[in-house]
Amino acid sequence: MAGSARASAASFRNEVMRYLHDGAIIASELANDMEGGRLSDLAQSITDTLARTLYDRSIDVRMLATDDSVTEALFLDHASPRAEERALKRLQSLLNYSPYFLNAFVVDAEGRVAVCAHANAAVRSVNFAGYGQFQRAMSAPAFVTWMTDEVWKNPWSQDRNVLIYVAPIRVDGLTLGACYLEFDFEGQADAIMSVINKTAANAVASIIDSADLVVATTGKYTYHAKHPYASPAMGASVRSIDGLNIGQARVLSDHGIGGLNLRCVIEEHVATEADIASALMRI
Repeated sequence: MAGSARASAASFRNEVMRYLHDGAIIASELANDMEGGRLSDLAQSITDTLARTLYDRSIDVRMLATDDSVTEALFLDHASPRAEERALKRLQSLLNYSPYFLNAFVVDAEGRVAVCAHANAAVRSVNFAGYGQFQRAMSAPAFVTWMTDEVWKNPWSQDRNVLIYVAPIRVDGLTLGACYLEFDFEGQADAIMSVINKTAANAVASIIDSADLVVATTGKYTYHAKHPYASPAMGASVRSIDGLNIGQARVLSDHGIGGLNLRCVIEEHVATEADIASALMRI
């Protein structure tokens, strides 16, 4: 009789454990769905903020390229030290007031750096005539007032990850040169993604380019490492694999920055079925 009671109790316990296990898995799947949706929304929020920041900074380079002090420095073709001094003060004033840029300089039609905000910058000795971005700026039609292309590690700025904004400098329809602003992509992307530390536990956010290469991250990925969880999805997406929720969103192509093709991927570790089963066994 006692043995039968013990067997019945063991059977009941096993049945309860099975229900608890099944219930925990269902609850975990629901939680994963909710968490995945939250990560997707967070990734979209990060990309929206990044898109707005990148576009807003294009206004700075366009304003500089049309500033009288800058155009005069090129129009007078190095004949007026006073004009170059005025242009230098204008570039330096932007750097002094803005946290976004590492350098500002003006390049003449021959590709020579005419005015540079940093007196000792290595870029002063570079001739830009053979660079594709300079050539595109010099040949751009009148309706193109600025451009940028890709995030890259700049050897002239201590290998900082940057974006280069370029605007043609024009006077009466003639392109005299180009104005350059070096945007601190590394610092600004880190600041934008820092929200992940406050809103998602055990999560890593990364910005990746069109080749799925990491250009900024809150985790341990190295620059231009291939991201293991990048998705080809065009819009916001979410997916789950055992122990991981992944949200992704794309930097929108509004305002002419679509050529960057940047995306944000957020990965967050969650409890696996094995983790749940192991916890239940300890009950």
